[in-house]
Amino acid sequence: MLPNKSVKESKFDPETETEYKISEKEIYKTFLKEYNKKNKKDFHLVRLGDPIQGEPSCICTDDLNLELTQVYYNKEEAKAAWGLVQLMKKREKDKNYDRKHKDKKDYLTEANQMFCDSLNERINNKSNRKYNYKGKLFLVVEEGIGLTKKEAVEYYIKQGKKATNNIFNEIWLMLQSAGHYKIYQLK
Repeated sequence: MLPNKSVKESKFDPETETEYKISEKEIYKTFLKEYNKKNKKDFHLVRLGDPIQGEPSCICTDDLNLELTQVYYNKEEAKAAWGLVQLMKKREKDKNYDRKHKDKKDYLTEANQMFCDSLNERINNKSNRKYNYKGKLFLVVEEGIGLTKKEAVEYYIKQGKKATNNIFNEIWLMLQSAGHYKIYQLK
């Protein structure tokens, strides 16, 4: 299980909010580029939403609205889930590793479950909010750290999905890997 957090989704103080807004715009542009390519659409970013008005994070062309959340709040949280997996995989490859202390064989399943728990928590949190918008509303869950693998997404889709979606027309997961992004629709 993930550690209990008292961290709010507001990740930055007011002094770095401008940097966050620039980063957020780039995430939306990247998502829209991948979404348009995958679905043969032509959506574009119009502006960032106004939280005071209750708008979603991003307003796009053709009445598409996007709300953003991250799978992990920070690198430390991601490393807690995937650091153990990387260590165990490294040990398996090392021929000189002394196997007197047997490693748990379910470490990958445990990390996948932590990923699923985190993803479900983020989707549930966003699904409980009220948004002021017209048209469609998509949730974009971004994992820009680059530690989550495609297998974890497949695991989530097959058996880890326990989130409640009350408002989003579509939910998308955006993973970074080696500087490139891939998107997966979570049905």
